[in-house]
Amino acid sequence: MLKRLISLTVVLSCILLPLSLAQAQDGVDWDAELGDWSGNTLKILMVGDPWVTAFDDINPLFEELTGANIVLDAYGYDQTHEKEVLVGTSQSSDYDVIVFDAPWVGEFAEGGFVEDLTPYLDATDPAIIAWDDFMPSFIDVVTWKEQITGVPFGPYILLSHYRTDLYEEAGLEPAETIPDFVANAQALTKDGMYGAALNYQRGSPIGQAWFEYIYAFGGKPFESTYPGSPDPYADMTPLLDSPESIAVVQFFKDMLDYVPIGAENVAWDERATLFATGQVAAVNAWTVRTPGFANPEQSIVVDKFATAMFPHAEGAEPSPPLGGWAMGINKFSEQKDMAWDYIKWFTSQDTLKQFVLAGGPPARMSHMEDPDILAAQHWIPTVAESVPYTYADCRPRIPESSEIITTIGNYVSQAVVGEMSVEDAMKAADEDIATLLKNAGYVVNQ
Repeated sequence: MLKRLISLTVVLSCILLPLSLAQAQDGVDWDAELGDWSGNTLKILMVGDPWVTAFDDINPLFEELTGANIVLDAYGYDQTHEKEVLVGTSQSSDYDVIVFDAPWVGEFAEGGFVEDLTPYLDATDPAIIAWDDFMPSFIDVVTWKEQITGVPFGPYILLSHYRTDLYEEAGLEPAETIPDFVANAQALTKDGMYGAALNYQRGSPIGQAWFEYIYAFGGKPFESTYPGSPDPYADMTPLLDSPESIAVVQFFKDMLDYVPIGAENVAWDERATLFATGQVAAVNAWTVRTPGFANPEQSIVVDKFATAMFPHAEGAEPSPPLGGWAMGINKFSEQKDMAWDYIKWFTSQDTLKQFVLAGGPPARMSHMEDPDILAAQHWIPTVAESVPYTYADCRPRIPESSEIITTIGNYVSQAVVGEMSVEDAMKAADEDIATLLKNAGYVVNQ
């Protein structure tokens, strides 16, 4: 019966979306607030994450309000980064709105790829922006040296997702600590079922995974980079060969016993699919994936999963990883006012609520208490519980971030598949990253 009710909720939310959008505009006189962009085409460049289909339902209302035509181009993660960097370095006006990930903030700000939105925010009715309603740690994410690089619309938090039926049958509780997570995975790897799925694909997928877990193991990537740091980038001495870092990589290696065959090809999409198709008992995945687990057209575990906070080291506070997306204005766009009209409209409280109901992750604190959202998405309380522990710099936001993540990922992969020992791989990673950061002008005390 529960599965039937959830399925009905999903169907009804899709049916009611156009009506809800029309009603969402009642709080603001958008006809007066937005310009007449008849005959103009707004071009958006973004990642093709699961929520991208929600734009097909939401964008037509902006077109109706303004007369604009919207063209949206979406790509895979690494390809999106490459294309956006190319737009910036070539000073192209081909796109107006640039959607970027948290680790790219420093690169795009320092490179002059995106507009500082401070003047736009100052010139807009504060009631429309409701800036203080956004997730506090993601306000930190989009702020770079007093410059506002973008407006949050899709922050991700890594949650633990687990099969309630399998856990209950085995008498297990959701993992609070890393040892609990390993023990649960070991207990449930049997009879064709695997205990977990992790990112193992070489390069950025496993590099990002290392950053997901380093804080959970009680470590830190660089000397001055840790939750609560007064200056995360004051001392960039890498700690990649620290005992905590070695423990993270050894954990990845040990977990190979409890993940499906072919793990070396698993990245974000694949680890989510393994859970949705019932092949693994648990997965630590970004909240962008959670609505898919509850969608009967994509998942067979719709009524068989629950969420918990990301596990952490014994005796340590939780440290759930934070990531996700913001909307910025291309520095070289020739239609910046139209781009801002779109951004302030899309990220307004009412329109963004419809995005969340259509499967997007919540960016606003008010949405985590909204009864409509809570009724449709049972995992939102776990998101709200995680928010106070999130950290803007859990992955570095400096311009060298992508290179750092990929380099670490290449070494971690070599250690996991046995091409190098864990200790040798992370010592080499530490040396390479230290050289990279020294050459870039950062303080590195080694």
